[in-house]
Amino acid sequence: MTTRAIDRLFACCLILLGAYIIWNAIAYGYMRGTTPGPGFFPLWIGLGIVALSTVNLVRSLAGRDRPDASFDLPGLYKTLAIIAAVIIYIALTPLLGMVAGSAWLIPAIAFIIRPRWDGRFAVTILVIAAAFPVLCHYLFGVYLQVPLATGVLGF
Repeated sequence: MTTRAIDRLFACCLILLGAYIIWNAIAYGYMRGTTPGPGFFPLWIGLGIVALSTVNLVRSLAGRDRPDASFDLPGLYKTLAIIAAVIIYIALTPLLGMVAGSAWLIPAIAFIIRPRWDGRFAVTILVIAAAFPVLCHYLFGVYLQVPLATGVLGF
């Protein structure tokens, strides 16, 4: 299978993933009264995935993109590990909630991408892992009043 064929297959898979996200987002509900419902952001994310993947597919079919013909095996392993981390995040969201889950996911992905941390990088990642969920909670949960998935501990 050529790199171009893999690129096209991946674009098609992402289009299907985006359509699946849109389908489920609509089932969650776009609005709740005057505030965005739980399906508001997933709907827009799904639309973005479908739109950008369609552009990628069209560019590939038109011959405008020339992907690099070589695959880097460590890069492929990192990609698969990130996919596994996201799947674990999704599976643990009912238990941990979105806020605590994202606090775990950020350093996990950072470790996959860069397994050897120096002090400065570690502090930066851990500060982001602590601040990002809090920021998202206040921005979405409090300010926009978007209900976020909470885990057993209420986060």
